[in-house]
Amino acid sequence: MPVVQLYSRPSAYLKEAPQPPSMPRLRLLRLSVTNLCNFRCRYCMPLEGVPKPLHCCLLSLECLTSLVAFLSIQAGINRIRLTGGEPLVRPGVEHLIAELSSLPAIQEVSLTTNGSLLSKMAWNLKAAGLSRVNVSLDSLDNERFKEVTRGGNLDLTLAGIKAAQAVGLTPIKLNAVLQRSTWRQEVPRLLDYAAEAGFEIRFIELMRTGTERAWCESEFVSVDEVCGGLGAEIVPVKEQTQAPARRTLLNWRGTLVNVGWITPRSHPFCAHCERLRMDARGQLRRCLMDPKTFDLPRVLATMNGLAVRQEFQSYIAGKFPPQTMDSSFAMSQIGG
Repeated sequence: MPVVQLYSRPSAYLKEAPQPPSMPRLRLLRLSVTNLCNFRCRYCMPLEGVPKPLHCCLLSLECLTSLVAFLSIQAGINRIRLTGGEPLVRPGVEHLIAELSSLPAIQEVSLTTNGSLLSKMAWNLKAAGLSRVNVSLDSLDNERFKEVTRGGNLDLTLAGIKAAQAVGLTPIKLNAVLQRSTWRQEVPRLLDYAAEAGFEIRFIELMRTGTERAWCESEFVSVDEVCGGLGAEIVPVKEQTQAPARRTLLNWRGTLVNVGWITPRSHPFCAHCERLRMDARGQLRRCLMDPKTFDLPRVLATMNGLAVRQEFQSYIAGKFPPQTMDSSFAMSQIGG
């Protein structure tokens, strides 16, 4: 039986599904629609890329929508963040956004992207129901950008950001990964850009992943060190969300900039995590660093409704902070 038929009626799994008190509170699903990318950022993907998955191993967009419908009922998921790899290289992503946006419980569909394809796709993404975008931007120097992305074109990413702003995929948030060898040059320029454009920017500590763990360790710099080295007034924001970014206002050269600090290694935020992750094969992860996955398509195909809920709830009840921020998988393979 083709995979799509197994999930053509997700309502069969959605009845009588109160959330047990023992289950962690979950709100956001990071849905990795592909592990492929047109960049090769060193902290995310090996130089040679990752193996292209066989078409038969990827779930159809309709199947992914059905699985999200299940999670919205069983786990209380109400927001979706599409990730990759680079989600915009997945054919039909606009259709997926439209389907996800139509689910009754889903309040927002957003997307994290390298921005290189946004200038061509921004209008269609907005029309499909996409709310906003986060754009990875580690450098504003052309050569440095090409180096860190292993071949990316800065002009395409900046054009994509402008296109997203023009069609209303806002508020736009910029994501920049901190590296010891370059942060003193990159962070001030990125803050200048964010201040001028009015964007929020988030600075992210490096995590040890994939084959580049030794490099990640050598390039790690803590947020505390960066904050201390900027020489700028940092104003705490009282209203914090459950998102991993610790929100502040940074008085940068006379302009207040919204800055989020994502500190998985120096100040773990796992105790407040409301996230669940799913890849394009329907494999769930309770955490980015969780080695144990949950094969949701297999469970739905082989068990009845009550057994499905029990199996799923047992897995989610094991959502605990990881012992270390260290994974043998490349970041693109786990939807980072």
